[in-house]
Amino acid sequence: MARNSLRERIRIGILRVLSENNGPVGSTTITRELVKRGILVNERTVRNYLKMFEKEGLVLSHGKNGRSITEIGLKELVSSLTYWRLDFVLTRYLSLAYSVTFTPRSGSGKIVTNVTLIDKKYLDKALDILKRLNNAELLLAPYFKILDEEESYENIFVNKGKVAILTACNLTIDGLFIRSGIPLILKYGGLVQFVNKTPIRFVELMSYEGTTIPPLEVFTYRNMTSIISYLNTGTGTIPTNYREIPKEALSKVESIISELHSIGWRVLSVIGHPEEPVLGIPVGTGRCGISIISGVTPTAALRETGLEIDVFAPHCLARIEDMKLIE
Repeated sequence: MARNSLRERIRIGILRVLSENNGPVGSTTITRELVKRGILVNERTVRNYLKMFEKEGLVLSHGKNGRSITEIGLKELVSSLTYWRLDFVLTRYLSLAYSVTFTPRSGSGKIVTNVTLIDKKYLDKALDILKRLNNAELLLAPYFKILDEEESYENIFVNKGKVAILTACNLTIDGLFIRSGIPLILKYGGLVQFVNKTPIRFVELMSYEGTTIPPLEVFTYRNMTSIISYLNTGTGTIPTNYREIPKEALSKVESIISELHSIGWRVLSVIGHPEEPVLGIPVGTGRCGISIISGVTPTAALRETGLEIDVFAPHCLARIEDMKLIE
């Protein structure tokens, strides 16, 4: 399911780049543009898609100058975007959550990860921030994976001079809920105000429904967080997700989170009583609200230190066996 979603993203992404240029565009330029937009592919993959598009009549070859989009290609793009834009973020999030195979009991399987791209020279600084976050229990899980320049993993390709840092996304926890038979509603991404390490209220909210932009990426790129302040003083604004579950599933949710805590996961959460507000958010009838600190927190913290980064959150599945434990 997630892989089909990725193929569609690549397909639409390539056609979109071509449609934004008056003349032919080469695979190198297309690849660079896709990476900027959060689609981490290598040039070989792009070339394969372009060959396929040419057979379908969606693009026209101009030899070494590259390819341009045809009228048929433009119609295909418009049609795809009309469908794809509708609840794009929510659909993709659920697709990734459903694909989680990790279980706390086995300690193995696939989790959903966020990907942060930084200049290679800043890797040590980034790892130091990860350790500080883990010590402060702001890191969802004590695992990470580094991809070196020009290395590939799953659907990621890292360009020269860069490194990619994979960290756990809290959609992994939603995946555990789903696999346990708990129906949930992913509702908001937002920022929670903490005072003396205590969560007080949501100060920013953005609904997942009907949006094409991941809410927490918006808050991160706008530098609206204050995670470093939290690390230094215990007070700050932290990226957080909010979802609701049936009240009958409350004990099962608490059991899952307790099991994660027992293996070192830092699931900093607020679980509300049935139909009672959670950090200022009203809760639906017969439901409980749950806020969980976001897996994008490491990326937001790195931006606060002045590092130029690209964030893709959430991005892909990764085997937890391929990741390292933060010491």
